[in-house]
Amino acid sequence: MKKKILNKKIIYGYVRCEKKTCVNKYKPLKVPKILIGKQKCQICKNIMKKEDSKQIDAVYKLYDKSKPKVIDYVFKNFNIKKFNKIIDSYKEGMVDDFCHLILKCVDKYNPKYIRTGDEHEDDETIFLEYLGELLKTGVFFLQFKKYFKVEKYFDSIVVEDTLWNEAYILFSKIDKKYRLILAHYGAHPGQDHIELISTKKKFDLNETLIELNNYNQQYHDIDKENPLKLKDKSDLLNAPDFKVCKPFKLFDAFHVAKNLEY
Repeated sequence: MKKKILNKKIIYGYVRCEKKTCVNKYKPLKVPKILIGKQKCQICKNIMKKEDSKQIDAVYKLYDKSKPKVIDYVFKNFNIKKFNKIIDSYKEGMVDDFCHLILKCVDKYNPKYIRTGDEHEDDETIFLEYLGELLKTGVFFLQFKKYFKVEKYFDSIVVEDTLWNEAYILFSKIDKKYRLILAHYGAHPGQDHIELISTKKKFDLNETLIELNNYNQQYHDIDKENPLKLKDKSDLLNAPDFKVCKPFKLFDAFHVAKNLEY
């Protein structure tokens, strides 16, 4: 009598690479349960760890490319002509103010459609923080290389880990203007703001550095007026001049906001 062959159903589980330097870190991978504890990362060859079943749905959802992402919607529907019309009406404000100006230029954008799936998270706040970083660094405009170019980047660390400024020259290929945009960073995110310093038809590096260093003059003036209130009264008085620097980059910590669904 022949033995009946049973087709066993394969049971799957999730693993992820936890090597911090790997570009594949924390991305969930679905594998047969028999390979859990044996599966190697395709990038770094590190043995992948079993994913916590309580968290996997949320983590897997972040990397589900079939779901539309908020930032992709913003990039796809950003009205560049409208931006060029209203940008010069902006002078300075908190980072969220500049974010809202950008979102005014996104056709049919509605914050109520932003979702993380977590009722305890303020979805729009998370996204605005991410969008703010894209704007402070100029990374946002690099998505539209046909219409914009970042000519130069500048920075000045006034007080280490407490107060610093970054800036970039944004050239619009539509209206042929150069805009000097400055991001001020304080000790806490709530102190950060973005300023449109100037709009010009020509770009001159020396003139731009003078403009930026004139901005730093405010710290020198504060230091002279309130010398006794500072731990080190030379901190602001010796605020360094701006210098040309490499392009700014985002921190990996924003990967969650980057994957918010719309």
